[in-house]
Amino acid sequence: MRIVSLFSVILISAGFQMVSAQDCTFYSPSEPGTELVLTTYSKPGKVKSSVKQVTAGKKVVDGKTRLDVISESFDAKGKSQGKGSFEVWCDGGHFYLDMRSMLSSMNLGEMGEAKIEATNMEFPASPTPGQQLEDASITVTMQGPIPINMRIDVTDRKVEALEKITTPAGTFDCVKITCACFTKMLIKAETEMTDWYAPNVGLVRSETYQRGKLLTFSELTDLKR
Repeated sequence: MRIVSLFSVILISAGFQMVSAQDCTFYSPSEPGTELVLTTYSKPGKVKSSVKQVTAGKKVVDGKTRLDVISESFDAKGKSQGKGSFEVWCDGGHFYLDMRSMLSSMNLGEMGEAKIEATNMEFPASPTPGQQLEDASITVTMQGPIPINMRIDVTDRKVEALEKITTPAGTFDCVKITCACFTKMLIKAETEMTDWYAPNVGLVRSETYQRGKLLTFSELTDLKR
């Protein structure tokens, strides 16, 4: 009886972990092998840079579904500027985005050993307009040929609306989120951002403003599953 009971507990526990892992909205492609390209423009038709992201792996650990994402950045002419990686995952019905994703344009591997501390970006399972979201931040301290001391704070995150967004990659049902972004490196910079995220896709469009003026915008230009 004890063996049967233990076996039942194991089955129930495994089933609970599977449900917990699946009871979450991914704001990132959840199938390994999916590729997407985000292109950044300084103005319409003027490419500034691009980022290619590939979902490289998927695993469930302690009831949490985790995805490994490989990111490669390119300059305006399509020349690679370096690769990096980060994770996204589900935990307790919430989706989390590794703040390392904000460093995709930096080739950290060639700059020395970095110490990274982060409070990752959280997305609720059922976002609703007017909902306030948790702040996120990342600090990078690096010694080496090019010493770096950088901090990014993303604050005042708010769900503004649920909207359809059309880009060269298609039309998507999105969550519109606004926030303030504070960056401190050699100088301090403060910007406002409006982002549109689609379930099982991720970032579809992003607009960056400074004092009300549009500086750059990014949009999803390719998606291959």
